[in-house]
Amino acid sequence: MNGNGTVAASVICPTYNRSQEITKTIDSVRAQTLQEWELLVVSDGCDDDTEDWVRRSARQDSRVRLHRIERSGHPSGPRNAGLALARGEFIAYLDHDDVWRPDHLRVLLGMLRAGADLAVTGCTYHDADGGEAAEFSPLSAFWHPQLQLLGPMFEPSRAGHRRGVVEEVGGWRGGAGLEDWDLWLRVADAGSTFRTVVQPTAALLMDSGTRRNRMPRPHRLPLVVLDDARTAHELLCELRSGRYDELLRAAVLADTRDWYRRMDESGALVRPLDWSGSLDVEIERVVSGEVKLFDELVLVPVRGRYAIARNLLCSRVEHARRAARLVPSVQPRVLELVRDLAESGPGGRVTGSDEALLLGS
Repeated sequence: MNGNGTVAASVICPTYNRSQEITKTIDSVRAQTLQEWELLVVSDGCDDDTEDWVRRSARQDSRVRLHRIERSGHPSGPRNAGLALARGEFIAYLDHDDVWRPDHLRVLLGMLRAGADLAVTGCTYHDADGGEAAEFSPLSAFWHPQLQLLGPMFEPSRAGHRRGVVEEVGGWRGGAGLEDWDLWLRVADAGSTFRTVVQPTAALLMDSGTRRNRMPRPHRLPLVVLDDARTAHELLCELRSGRYDELLRAAVLADTRDWYRRMDESGALVRPLDWSGSLDVEIERVVSGEVKLFDELVLVPVRGRYAIARNLLCSRVEHARRAARLVPSVQPRVLELVRDLAESGPGGRVTGSDEALLLGS
């Protein structure tokens, strides 16, 4: 706390059966260079010894507080409970299997105190053994309403916000997953100001067993619809053969450059405050890596015909519908490539991105 007894940051950490490992997460908060915080560890009905380890930390540091709720089975419940208890001017989140570097809160609150409603830092990704699991690209720290709509952004352990921002849009919601994406999208729709940095101040666990990797993908956007199942299957195999990867990469690169240029010209593209690189160069670097669009396409029946469709990683149908309407303007060359390949064979019919054909709605 500061001199007048006010807590600068309330840190909300939902947990379930983390046992002694929770102390690593707690200790990363206690090691912060900014010390005006409270840590609310919210037990989602733990039935192991996690709460004992939290109490042990609380005896060592009175800023650590344990709160228990009935088992909800979803992190949104503990996060909302933490928000109701929070006394801080700003709110930060820390998942129980992530840790912060010592300057995380200082960097985060620096952006919030400068006027941001929601602030996000960079991060590193590690696996269960501590090895690097993925590279963090500066593009992951860019923000625009369209970027927020089309891709899951900003894991909770990277994010913080001004008090009241989340409550004003209805709080955290449950569901199959991606509750953070759902929340930040509602915050964006409310007109909140976002600020970011590339600086990696959080270390996040990336594991195949996490909820994001297990969640169903019920919503799909049909790209082409064909009359015959065999023809559709042959086209899908052709797309996945690797023969069109370079054409795809060129289409993705051109579409992405045009998209970012339009977002930048709109004045709404948020660049990381600490990054001064070339956007075109970074886009080319990312796109020159593995492009997985063809691998991620799926074949599904639709109204007695067969669609080659793109998965939309959206948890709610209204989100999927908005994404479906935006995709054609963001990836026109990619969609044209897929449709041209379909039309070159027998039985193909281009459907466009008709919202009525959105699978899973």
